[in-house]
Amino acid sequence: MAEEFPIDPEFNRFIAGQPGDAGAEPPSPEEEELNLDDSELEELPDGSVVVKMTTQGPMENEDFYQNLADSEVMDHIELVSLATKYIRLAEKDKEARKQRDKQYEDGIRRTGMGNDAPGGANFQGASKVVHPVMAEACIDFASRAIKEMFPPDGPTRTKILGDVDETKTEIAERKKDFMNWQLTEQIEEFRDEQEQLLTQLPLGGSQFLKLWYNDDLKRPCAQFLPIDNVLLPFSAANFYTAQRITEVDDISEYEFQRRIDRGLYRDVSYVRATMDPEETPPEKATNRIEGKSNNDNEDAVRRVYHVYCWLELDDDKYSEGKLAPYILMIDELDSEVLGLYRNWEEGDETLTKLDWIIEYKFIPWRGAYAVGLPHLIGGLSAALTGALRALLDSAHINNAATLLKLKGAKVSGQSQQVEVTQVAEIEAAPGVDDVRKLAMPMPFNPPSPVLFQLLGWLTSAAKGVVTTAEEKIADVNANTPVGTTQALIEQGAAVFSSIHARLHESQSRTLRVLSRINRWYLDDMRRSEVVEDLDIKREDFARITDVIPVYDPHIFSETQRMAQTQAVLQVMKENPDLFNRRAVIMRFLKQLKVPGVNEIMVDVPPPVKMDAANENVAMSINQAAFAYPEQDHLGHIQAHLDFAKNPVFGANPMIAPTFLPKAIEHIKQHLVLWYLNRMNGYVQKSMGKKLDGYDLLDDPKMVDQLFGAASQHVDMDTEQTLKGIMPVIQQMVQMAQKTKQKPPMTADNQVLLETSMAETKRRAERDKAEMQLKSQQLEMDTQLELKKQADDMQLAMEELQLKLAIATNDQETKERIETARLNRDAAKLAHEQDKTVIDLTTKGA
Repeated sequence: MAEEFPIDPEFNRFIAGQPGDAGAEPPSPEEEELNLDDSELEELPDGSVVVKMTTQGPMENEDFYQNLADSEVMDHIELVSLATKYIRLAEKDKEARKQRDKQYEDGIRRTGMGNDAPGGANFQGASKVVHPVMAEACIDFASRAIKEMFPPDGPTRTKILGDVDETKTEIAERKKDFMNWQLTEQIEEFRDEQEQLLTQLPLGGSQFLKLWYNDDLKRPCAQFLPIDNVLLPFSAANFYTAQRITEVDDISEYEFQRRIDRGLYRDVSYVRATMDPEETPPEKATNRIEGKSNNDNEDAVRRVYHVYCWLELDDDKYSEGKLAPYILMIDELDSEVLGLYRNWEEGDETLTKLDWIIEYKFIPWRGAYAVGLPHLIGGLSAALTGALRALLDSAHINNAATLLKLKGAKVSGQSQQVEVTQVAEIEAAPGVDDVRKLAMPMPFNPPSPVLFQLLGWLTSAAKGVVTTAEEKIADVNANTPVGTTQALIEQGAAVFSSIHARLHESQSRTLRVLSRINRWYLDDMRRSEVVEDLDIKREDFARITDVIPVYDPHIFSETQRMAQTQAVLQVMKENPDLFNRRAVIMRFLKQLKVPGVNEIMVDVPPPVKMDAANENVAMSINQAAFAYPEQDHLGHIQAHLDFAKNPVFGANPMIAPTFLPKAIEHIKQHLVLWYLNRMNGYVQKSMGKKLDGYDLLDDPKMVDQLFGAASQHVDMDTEQTLKGIMPVIQQMVQMAQKTKQKPPMTADNQVLLETSMAETKRRAERDKAEMQLKSQQLEMDTQLELKKQADDMQLAMEELQLKLAIATNDQETKERIETARLNRDAAKLAHEQDKTVIDLTTKGA
């Protein structure tokens, strides 16, 4: 369903200002021509609008859009001259871009799908494997691009330039719904053709999509035009400004005759084609991939050129000999002009060329043609394939049973080749007793590790050009900030994002061409059973700028879109008052592609006018009530206050928690609306007329003075009328605060609370254990200290006793020494006395 589409349908829908404002893209010539102003809209009494068309399509003016080659405007000689000239120019244009077609062919071959990729060895059994970098890049690009460009609900959305009103919005919505139906159902081949274009775009650099109206099918048709079937002059600098564009169209005889029957080609006698038209090199490479081969042209395929060129036709009454755009259709086989059509819109005095072919570009370059992967990484792709084949060939050769045989050796049996698991007997020459003397394996080098490292470097270099955002954020964890993830995504997809923006511009051109086809042929489409019942008008397509591609050119992947949504969710959690929570959550669910989002979300009923009793009931069951200017506000306020004071109803503990908050908000609405009505009433009574709009007043100062005077009267009215209700309102506010229900805790907050409590408990247990450990440690330290003190005291006592003992011994020793000294001195004195006596005796004798 459309409302479940993950991209916000309101994105960039309404643009303020006019198309010429600064910063806006300049409108294309078609937009300038058909950008309607209010003068081109005529409103009818019933409210509907008629768009005055200034131009006419083929259904209104068949003469202007007729085939000039089948009319009297052109003579046969001039037609033959045009056919000869433009067939020759087509051959020259084809020759001028011959080398480019060769590059496109090489790119197709290097995908490896045709088993003919160039490079590698040529011996029997040589590897033909192809490195998948080219094919992988093409498939990855096409898959991502088609997902963004063509979502399931359709590729269009609305965008209104200038002032937005209900009429423009309704027209844009009708066109969006109709064109989405067209592109998803009516033009059943559109998605297939666009997917073919996107898979070939990286290889060709430029590819093209053609839109036209089919009279038989009564609907528009789409066709992918490969670049080798669209020829531009060598001097062309841009596809849309080229002096001629030649479309090469190879069609069967059946299709050729059908175009003649429905009047697209003029009725000419033609020769049946017996030989296939010459294939371009890219077409040959594509046929090899598809497994197609020549069938001797059983379908009589012939080549027709559709040339979008500028001609000066003197006999054309509309161009009056001026240089004007035409579409020239030429049969190459018979050199016949099949059709010549004016290629501007009737009534366009500027003769602006109409686009039928839309160019899609990969990487723009200097010339008209863009470049693709063969130009960017063609050399790297060739090197990767060569290195991979060299490694596999080296491994194959190194494991092959290749021998060198001694000349003259004899081998028994029918053959010298020995099969696997076979036992063969051989005869040796005389004197040879060792089989290794007869033959030896060929000494091949094993696979080179240097070459393997080079293969890895080449792969990284090639993928660096075609890298994607997902590769850049592969290592991002859940704790990475959303802004960092967004930056990595944008950095990782810089190349793809620029290509994505170019695809958006091309898709916009495609929608504009389809809008023009609808404007021309919608009445003819209504002959179809389906279109007849659709609510759409031809006049709706007069404006071609209000429907654009649905995807945002600034967003190029689901990864980026999801990162943006997560960023919004994160900011909303930090600033909940600044966001519409329901809208943000719905966008997130749609981004997740949750089916039936509207079914799982709580319905928000639209505002409904009710009487005071029903409002009381609604607020009691948790539903909102709204006040309106035309109500009797005092009567409503009185009814709500009485209900709130009643202990059975509003003051009931079962009802009060739900009723009071909503009642207070509702009474506030009635109060301010009563104030507004009183103020406006006094001012309008003073002016004697209704106050239309403040911004439309000629003299707003006078009105400001009236409002100032009215304010004093309203102040007195308030004192008289509302004085008695304020105490009751204050009681309601106090009761509401008491009965205010605690908001339920979210899952994240619950987890956070449980985690905090667990952390607090863990810290308390840790602190308790630390205290017990410290207490035990203190007790042990105390015991050790007491023991140490006791030991120190014991040691001190022992030292003291030892010192006393030593002191006592020293005293006794000193006394003995002194006694001995005294005895010695006494003995010496006695000896000296005896000697003296003897000497005296001797002398006396």
